[in-house]
Amino acid sequence: MTMASSNTPIPVDDGFNEYESVVKRQKSTTSKVWDEMTKLECENKNELKAQCNHCKTIFSAKSSSETSHLRRHLNSCLKKVNKDIAQYIIATQPSPEGVPSIKIYKFDADECRQAISTFLVCGKHSFGTVEEPGFRYMMRIASPNFKNISRQTAIRDVLKYYAKERDHVKEELAKAPGLICLTSDNWNSEHTNDEYICITAHWVDKDWKLQKRIIRFRALFPPYDGLNIADELVLCLSQWGIDKKIFSITLDNASYNDVMVSCLKNCFRANQAILCDGVFFQVRCCAHILNLIVKAGLELADYVVCKIRNGIRYIKKSGIRRKRFYDVADKSFHLNVTKKLRQDVCVRWNSTYLMLESFLYYKDVLDYWGQRDKDYQMFALSSEEWRNVAILCKFLKVFYDVTCVFSGSNYPTANLYFRGVWKVYKLLIDIVKGPYSFLTPMVKQMQEKFNKYWAEYSLILSCAAILDPRYKLNYVQYCFKTIYGVHASDFVETILSNLRLLFDEYVKKSKSMSSSLAGSSNVSDKNPVDSGLDEHNDNSADFGGYFDESDDYKRYLNESSTRSEKSQLNIYLEESELELNSQIDVLDYWSKSSVRYNELSLLARDLLAIPISTVAFESAFSMGKKVITLIRSSLKPKTVQAVVCLDDWMRAKGFSAEIGCKKDDDDDDDEVSSVAF
Repeated sequence: MTMASSNTPIPVDDGFNEYESVVKRQKSTTSKVWDEMTKLECENKNELKAQCNHCKTIFSAKSSSETSHLRRHLNSCLKKVNKDIAQYIIATQPSPEGVPSIKIYKFDADECRQAISTFLVCGKHSFGTVEEPGFRYMMRIASPNFKNISRQTAIRDVLKYYAKERDHVKEELAKAPGLICLTSDNWNSEHTNDEYICITAHWVDKDWKLQKRIIRFRALFPPYDGLNIADELVLCLSQWGIDKKIFSITLDNASYNDVMVSCLKNCFRANQAILCDGVFFQVRCCAHILNLIVKAGLELADYVVCKIRNGIRYIKKSGIRRKRFYDVADKSFHLNVTKKLRQDVCVRWNSTYLMLESFLYYKDVLDYWGQRDKDYQMFALSSEEWRNVAILCKFLKVFYDVTCVFSGSNYPTANLYFRGVWKVYKLLIDIVKGPYSFLTPMVKQMQEKFNKYWAEYSLILSCAAILDPRYKLNYVQYCFKTIYGVHASDFVETILSNLRLLFDEYVKKSKSMSSSLAGSSNVSDKNPVDSGLDEHNDNSADFGGYFDESDDYKRYLNESSTRSEKSQLNIYLEESELELNSQIDVLDYWSKSSVRYNELSLLARDLLAIPISTVAFESAFSMGKKVITLIRSSLKPKTVQAVVCLDDWMRAKGFSAEIGCKKDDDDDDDEVSSVAF
């Protein structure tokens, strides 16, 4: 893997430093004091004088930017009779006496421009919006002091805003108390055919809250292979100053990712920035695996699903027929008709499950309808088909529930994934052994794909589950026993030994930090009582000055006590578990336990931050589609990155909640459907 040396000039389009020129070229606005001050020429051209237009007092002004003392004078000038009424507004909250108060209002052009940048970024509006007559009319009415800006100025403002916020995010990453986990994926824009890489950082902050920030959304240059993508990742991490703070990376199933991970591991090994030789470094996206498994399985049940799909389409095609159907359901079968028949989108299996669920809800009505509508009879299901659909729907519900947990916008900590993945694996095993023969071919295909994922990543899932006080080792042992029977202990022992190795790494790191902090204080570590005994104990036996074994004996005692002491991990595992289904915040638990389990809490903080799925962060791709539209396909890649990252960072700061914004339920459902499944 190649990286530019520190002496090599950094190219301007490196995705990081290219924004500096925008910040430097940004002009400062002319001060308003010169509306009430007159510049005076001096004999010395290096000097500048200013005269107040009201009291004619002359002041020194070394440059046009040093105007604070002039502003102070204007605010207190006795000759200035006419106060600017534009600087006063009626307060939105009345005074304690109930009388509306007047307070000073100062128009801030820079703050207004930043607010416009926020409006453009968070609303995914075109930069040409600022040139529309309606927008300019709105701004003129809202603030007569506002000066119109062009589209290019709006773009420069957004880039400047991005550079400013980027420095804040970089500072947050630098202050992260633990290691940082990454998710990375590629996306191709259908309008520009550019390949974009999205890199997201995940970590637990000092308050034990899970944080997520997009740090890269950059167009790649071909070829889009593992080696080039690895170089892009290393460059990004170096620019953000986190190249020695990476714990893991979560990826999808693209073939080039294996080469990329191999390159990254070699790079981190060279910098001694990888734990346990990379055993916990790579994680495959679980939601992608489930998606592939279910899609492959549903193809085998395509005939029945197609009949249901066409039957629903027939009923909903006619408005009169649809109204009659729901009238029958309401009056004859007393069903809640607010729950409608749903059509699916063929490429999204979650919508197929919801279609089957709604179809089963109206089973009696559909049977009744099939007996009276001859045209619908070709879509009517037999008793056996109804039974199979009920079994299939119950089967898919497990996948649906688990995937909803994985793809939630507030994605869960890593400890919650093990239980869901185990439920899916156990379900596949039970179906193969069970009496539902029509599901066997479908499930066997699923099982082949899932076995590979479970074999490779059950270690990470299990270690994260052990650090959940509701699960610990006993629950993991129980789950493995239901799968492997008498051989379960071998798998559990492997998991436990790897967890111990990881814990030992954290203990070593903690001790090295403690010793470096102790530093020179080790010289005075000697017990003053021992010193007094050494000075006054004249009766100690010397035996010819051969050697004094007292110090050696003390070291022996210390080593013996260290060997006999239980580790924090052992103490934690020996304590009883919390109730299995109790509702707890696992990060809050480890925050409160950090004093008792110092090193173990450090491990838990990093391990629980691993995103087992890339689904939650892929919402950036949904936003990318809104940013790069057909009419906005000429946006420069650096502008696209600024818009996508800024939107993510502002949401992380609670911008939507702060202004009382809430997405419509339909929009939210559509986003989850398009991203998660």
